Amino acid sequence: MMSQDLRARVTAQNDLGGGYVLSTLHAPAIAAGARPGEFVMVGAPDPADLLLRRAFSVCQTDGDLIRILYRIVGRGTSLIAHTPVGDPLAVLGPLGRGFTPPAAGERAVIVAGGIGSAAFPFLVEGLGASRERPLFFYGGRSSADLPFRDWFEARCETVVTTDDGSTGVHGLVTQPLEKFLGALAPAATATLRLYTCGPDPMMRAVARLAEAAGVRAEAAVESPMACGWGVCVGCVVPVREPRGAYDAYRRVCVDGPVFPTTELRW
Repeated sequence: MMSQDLRARVTAQNDLGGGYVLSTLHAPAIAAGARPGEFVMVGAPDPADLLLRRAFSVCQTDGDLIRILYRIVGRGTSLIAHTPVGDPLAVLGPLGRGFTPPAAGERAVIVAGGIGSAAFPFLVEGLGASRERPLFFYGGRSSADLPFRDWFEARCETVVTTDDGSTGVHGLVTQPLEKFLGALAPAATATLRLYTCGPDPMMRAVARLAEAAGVRAEAAVESPMACGWGVCVGCVVPVREPRGAYDAYRRVCVDGPVFPTTELRW
């Protein structure tokens, strides 16, 4: 579906604590066309208030509504979080390339770090009740950095870790993942499809573990971007096997944000 550039009315602003916010926007055309892993660019209706829009994963769709989950980190996210209910925001989307759905008989294994979890409610909802429950490895710096934790625990087999030990296992989220993958029988790797989003060091480690275990894996890459259309070339990431002399990089906004982990040069 073609991307739409529209004014979307804010219908809800939910403060989740710890600086995390879930914003709900009335955007029927985007909700109808969005797929898990795709994103939207959100900004102020008047560019004089906020020159560049901000990129957010489509966290959920619900009829004519879309939801974005984010942490307030600066002027842009603060402006979006404090837009009153009933007022519009400028929204462009859906954009990018999303996740490859699991094939029949495959189980989804998801590895999320902090706000990287924003990419996954939409994916989990799309799996349906007929599939085996996803296995969800969820890591955060502390218990305050696990937005939507209860939501995931109700729908997934969930392993929680925190850097400070305040919740779940004390340590990095890649530690229980490594243990899980290391215990797999060789034939079991063909029954899994792994998805990850979060800090780059975490995704780099996940990519190495998945490749060593022979598990197909995709990463939703986060990168600052100005346009979302592939024009500014400000969001590029390096790839392992360039297709030509001028093809050592891919644009996150149009070639991603979802990439096979084996495609990227971490």
